[in-house]
Amino acid sequence: MVKKVKKKKIRILPCIILLLILCFFYIIIKFLYNIPIKNIYIYDNVLLSDQEIIDAAGIADYPKYYSFTKKSIEKKLKENPYIESVKVKRAFFHEIKIEVKEYEIILYDYSSNNYILSNGKKLLVENKEITGCPTLVNYVSDEVYDRFIKKLNSLEDNIINQISEIKYEPSQYDESRFFLTMNDGNYIYINLSNFDSLNLYNEIYPNFEGHIGILYLDSGYGEASEYKILK
Repeated sequence: MVKKVKKKKIRILPCIILLLILCFFYIIIKFLYNIPIKNIYIYDNVLLSDQEIIDAAGIADYPKYYSFTKKSIEKKLKENPYIESVKVKRAFFHEIKIEVKEYEIILYDYSSNNYILSNGKKLLVENKEITGCPTLVNYVSDEVYDRFIKKLNSLEDNIINQISEIKYEPSQYDESRFFLTMNDGNYIYINLSNFDSLNLYNEIYPNFEGHIGILYLDSGYGEASEYKILK
């Protein structure tokens, strides 16, 4: 007796439905991928303008939102000598948020027309108005310069902001001596060995009852230093 083999019927409708669903998701994904960046928000920048950061990030033409990674933008921005760190976030509605931390400018070097960043790099800054940093008015020997920058960078921000001018004034006995003009009218002689004592300036000055004068921090330290009243 010969057995009849039943043929399995292919269900066409479920296959068509599955195919339509796959096509639908493909169209949606392709549509979303092709949507460009809608808005770019920049936070905490001072030295660099929003446009300069956008240009450095390589997204000035508002490319497709999913055509790049956050790390790729962060890598590009970290190549900028002004930027110490950066964090990129994606937000709803195809927005990009960029938070930057810039190196601080701690000095203007008049002789070389460079601004000095807290990382020690020299930058020629054109068409930028930068305030709050002291001016180094004369040339400093190479043997002293790098140490001077490190010492200056170790000072508290509020102390750096109180210094108006710095003049390199080595003596016969000390090649690392500087003469500082403060914003309040006082003057300070100091050397690199005692540079950290400048952090005590706001504690020292009240002891002289508001007089203007010269504070000698190139020999003693802090309150043990000599003070000469000018007026």
